Amino acid sequence: MGAKGTGSSQGSTHTIDMAGGQTFAVPGVRGRMERLPFASGIVLYRLEYEALEDCFLEMQGTFSEPWIGSGLHIQGQSELLCPDGQRHALNPDTAMVMRVDQHGSRFRLQKGQLVRHVGASTTLRALRSRFGDALPRCLEDFDTPYGDSICIKTLSPSARLRQLASGLFSQHANGTCRELKLEAIANLFLSELIEGLDDDTQADTRLPLWEEQAYQDLLRQIRATLDSALAIAALAEQAGLSESRLDQIFKLKHDQTCAEFIRHERMLLAQQLLATGEYPVKVVASKVGYGHVSNFSRAYRARFGETPARTLRRATIG
Repeated sequence: MGAKGTGSSQGSTHTIDMAGGQTFAVPGVRGRMERLPFASGIVLYRLEYEALEDCFLEMQGTFSEPWIGSGLHIQGQSELLCPDGQRHALNPDTAMVMRVDQHGSRFRLQKGQLVRHVGASTTLRALRSRFGDALPRCLEDFDTPYGDSICIKTLSPSARLRQLASGLFSQHANGTCRELKLEAIANLFLSELIEGLDDDTQADTRLPLWEEQAYQDLLRQIRATLDSALAIAALAEQAGLSESRLDQIFKLKHDQTCAEFIRHERMLLAQQLLATGEYPVKVVASKVGYGHVSNFSRAYRARFGETPARTLRRATIG
């Protein structure tokens, strides 16, 4: 796996060959990209970098046969530009399942953007063997002869998917059994996305009118008062719902219980506040409803794969 660069009026283009090697520095960015192939046929990608300039990363493919890939930004934003002109935004709210056979796919990066990304890919041949020689129906569009195929599908990441992606950056992904752990998480990550593509598993999120209004009112209240206790029992009573029904509604809408959704929103706000560099960690913890900094730090690290102190330090240095 190597890299080379060229210049243009829109920013430098750095070509990344994903077919070999393990870890390498990426021109135009500060950080690293890691590629880990496993005996099962799955390949894991972990990227963590900050763009030093407006630039493009042009990817040369890993496979020379039909394949499928996936990706999710745990943090940051970029844009995928395909050889056929398709454009797709990548961010923490959009996961992607893709296959682009042609060389020339580019990721547009903006100067100062911090990106933490997880991806997993495999050949359809290896994947088919795991499904008893018959791919799931939701993958039919990807199952075409190798050559000029460009197929990209996006979906909202589930709470489980975000948790798996964060786990790939956590300290628990190290140790003597590091590769076994990473391979297991990579397989679960790709499996979660494949299941997310299956239309038959998608729940109907429509609610009776009064429940929809109660849900929307709660949504506004939660997002406006993340610094308060937000007890689930009190929220349910206010909405005229049982706690179990409240969780059912949030599961339908967000694939999370109400408590999980509140934690997710708190972490997003915390990340935004820390990225400004204006508030110390203790103040940010208070602003997102945590009375103890240690509890906040553990929750933040579990969500983003780094401590809040590191996020703040990067913001103040930059």
